[in-house]
Amino acid sequence: AEVSTQSTGNMQNVRTSLFTIILPLLFRVFNTEVSVEGYVDYSCGTLLGDHRYCLNYSNRSLLKPPDGTNVTSILNLSYNKIQTIAEDKFKSQRLLIRLDLSHNDITNINPDALQRLKSLTEIKLGNNPYNCEITICSFRNWLFSNRHLVKDIDSVTCHGPVELRGRKVTDLDADDVCRNGTIHHGFEINTETLIGLLILLVMIVIVLAVFGIRERMAGRVVVPAIWTARIPELVARAEALQ
Repeated sequence: AEVSTQSTGNMQNVRTSLFTIILPLLFRVFNTEVSVEGYVDYSCGTLLGDHRYCLNYSNRSLLKPPDGTNVTSILNLSYNKIQTIAEDKFKSQRLLIRLDLSHNDITNINPDALQRLKSLTEIKLGNNPYNCEITICSFRNWLFSNRHLVKDIDSVTCHGPVELRGRKVTDLDADDVCRNGTIHHGFEINTETLIGLLILLVMIVIVLAVFGIRERMAGRVVVPAIWTARIPELVARAEALQ
């Protein structure tokens, strides 16, 4: 019984010591030195008493993403009018685990803006008017590599051109969107081929011109082969007429 009483006393001393150590740390967390003023109105929940961790800017008619904080973990930017995402927009928000960019006016996303988010576990990118004809290749490739993160990948569809409207970006053929940055429709001569044909045509014209000048200077007339083949026949008819 005496040993049991001594053990109970020791446990109480340990709990008291832990409490005296943890309590000051909790006060430091809840009384963070960084001001949260301006983020409270957009808070979608608190984590350790700090409103900066979860920010909800949904349906605010934003034209561009607002400045976040370096401790934001959840950021909701859905149902706005955001058109572009700057390459360095999220460079200070490396702790983001959930990001929602759905239902905006985004036509394309530079993958470099998302590559920085190493902690990301979930992202929504659907219901945006993606242009699948110009520079969509890099974004398409990023989707393929990170499709496990995109929770609404079936809603990431093309808005243009018209013939591709409604088609999933991940369904686009790499041969179509990753060559010269454009979709090609049916028969197409790319820029390099066209330049090569023009150079060849110019060379042919130059060679013919030089050959013609030389023949004129030599006082000769170039007779087509089809004419020379009929010369014996014409001579025989001339002799018969005589």
